[in-house]
Amino acid sequence: MKKVLLFVYDSFAEFEISILITCLNGSDYELVTCSPYSSGRAVTSAGKLKIMPDITINEVDPDDYAALIIPGGNPYHLLEDTSVTNMIRTFFDSHKLIGAICGGPALLGAAGILNHVKYTASLTQDDTQYLPVMNWDNKEEEHLVTGQNVVTATGSNYVIFAEEVLRHLNIVPAEEKSPLQYFKEPSMS
Repeated sequence: MKKVLLFVYDSFAEFEISILITCLNGSDYELVTCSPYSSGRAVTSAGKLKIMPDITINEVDPDDYAALIIPGGNPYHLLEDTSVTNMIRTFFDSHKLIGAICGGPALLGAAGILNHVKYTASLTQDDTQYLPVMNWDNKEEEHLVTGQNVVTATGSNYVIFAEEVLRHLNIVPAEEKSPLQYFKEPSMS
């Protein structure tokens, strides 16, 4: 079975990836969670959801995964963590799909990837703690930006982010305009 790696860290915004991981369930992909913390340590999301990651970052072999997903949150404390930035860079250099949403692109910046791709994020130059890692010249004021093997979105655009990642994984057809309509409009189902 093919696998997708979900990188989780304290403060990650679980709502930004909940639709994506729901749609991965039942697909040909297994979701594996990893964290930068020690084995057996729970991760607490922005909404105070506690999860126990499947593996630590030191156990990740990028060859085992089709994609890496990085949720938003406040990843500032990880910007100088070389185990995190090296893992992300290895996924990029291996042409694996990387999806990063909201503040997640800051970790792409810390890994040097934003020097090579156009992107979007929920970060601005007012977020001064991220200034050293963000290549503001490559930031686009769009809801979703896809370039090379990288998909980025602003935090409130989690549905179109999920759709784009699912397209890249060939879970939904590339030509289908709104495959996750169920999550966009209220219905009686």
